[in-house]
Order: sequence, then structure tokens, then C-alpha cells
Amino acid sequence: MRLREDLENAASEILHSRRPLLTHLNADTSWVLTLPHPSPRERFLFNILIDPWFQNSQVDYFSWFSKQWHVIPSSVQTVTELNECLGTLEAIFRSRHGSPSTHENVKANSNIDLVVISHEFTDHCNRKTLREIASTTPVYATKAAARLISSWRYFHHVYSIATFSNEKDDWKHVSEAGIPSWLSITRIISNKDAMSFHSAILITFDIMSNTEGSSTEGLVYTPHGINADDLKTLAVASPRINVLALLHGLHDIRISRRQLNLGAHNALRAQRISGSRYWLSTREFSSINMSKAVLYVS
Repeated sequence: MRLREDLENAASEILHSRRPLLTHLNADTSWVLTLPHPSPRERFLFNILIDPWFQNSQVDYFSWFSKQWHVIPSSVQTVTELNECLGTLEAIFRSRHGSPSTHENVKANSNIDLVVISHEFTDHCNRKTLREIASTTPVYATKAAARLISSWRYFHHVYSIATFSNEKDDWKHVSEAGIPSWLSITRIISNKDAMSFHSAILITFDIMSNTEGSSTEGLVYTPHGINADDLKTLAVASPRINVLALLHGLHDIRISRRQLNLGAHNALRAQRISGSRYWLSTREFSSINMSKAVLYVS
């Protein structure tokens, strides 16, 4: 499996540098953020699965209105495949630290520590894929998505992601319970966007806390784009956040008169305002086949 090979090749670099690993699971917007645990005990790696949708078509509202499917197959077709790949990466870490694990343990244990869902739509909040994940895995989702996921009565712990704002600017005290003290998950929204469609998930972490000169780092995930000016709130974050990556699409897309995706011009401003070191493209419609929805791409 190509993903397994890629992760194994990345293992030595992570071991040496103890830096985050961000893996794009398909040509759409499913990701895994792998963080070396700052104080490893049972596990050396902490894996955050973002917006998983691996196979089959998905429908928004009605099939006659909008139906989508992947043109390019995902690098994994099931959560079981992904879990085994992440288990292999964990096993490499354990063996290098003198704590070998058996193949059976790698397969049996869940290596997905938590799930993040950015929107309630089925290409982000895909019921079939999510129900393949262990029900004990905590899920952190936007308010509408959390309400939907809770209605399935499958996951034991579903949390609504707290809002990051000027009034609540300390990322270490805003996030929900159940998250390690060195990690935070919040959401940046705009008062001008009533549905919070153009919002961003902010994942911040301090995995180098034992290293001299370390700083809080973060990732901004905005699959439909966020108005660049809304990221100015990051400038008042305490402690200061060093944004490593901005995940934002390239294409400016409208459905009828509604702005669906904010494109490259907005992304460039967002990158400059956030000070992100990297800008990675996500949620590209060239990788998705859409039917019965009129798109205007400029």
C-alpha cells in the first residue's frame, strides 16, 4: 500500500526532528495530523483524523440537487486500512525506543486519537466512514455537525468546538474538556457569515515544551475558505501561535449566487495575515465529480 510506504519513509524524519506529520488521505479534504507525543507513555504518536470520507457517493440535501463522488480513489478505502498504517508508524517509533509491539497489537488497537469535523455536510461529516471508527473515539465538531453526529447515538463522546475570539484568546483555556493539556481545537468564525460556512478550525499544540526556545504551533484548516481579515484575531493569541500550515482551496466557486469556496486571492491574503509557513491546497473540485449542481468557477 502506497500510504503505508510513505508513512514508513517519513518515520525516520519524524523520529529525528519530532515535528508534526500532515498526511492528505485523498484528493479532496480528508487529512491526518500526526503529532509526536510530548510525554509519551502508552503511545508515542497522537493522530487527529480530519473530515474523513473515503468511498461511495454523498448527497447534500437531495440527490437531484447535489450528488458527489471521488474521481481519484482515496489512498485508503476503509478506516481499518488507515488504522493499520498508523499502527505501523507507531510500531516503528516503539521499536526505535526499545518498546516493540506485536503485529496483533498494531491491528487491534485504535490509533486514531480523535476526530475533527468542520461542517455538517456529508462530504465532511460522512456517516458511513465515521461509523467505521471506534465508538469510544472522541469527536470534536462544529455545532450543527455535533448535533447531527449525536443523533446517530454511536459515539460515546461528541463535543461542540468552542469559538476562538478576542475575548477568549488563550488557546489553553478555550478548548473543550477531554483534550490533552498541550493541545487545543477551536473555531474561528465571522460575524458577517450567519451560517459560519466560511470558518476555520484552529488546531494548536505545544509538542516541544521540553525544548529550549519552543513555541506554540498551529494549523488553520478552512476547506471552504475563511475571509482573510477574520484571521487577524490570531495576532492577539496568548501564548503566541506560530502557524505552520494553512489548508485552503485554490478555486473561487459559486453555486448560483452563493459563494461556496473562497479561492487563491483570498488564500494569499489569509497566508500573509496568519503568517503561515506553508499554504496547502484542500477541497479541490477537480478531484470530485458533481452532478445536478451548477458551479461558477472564476
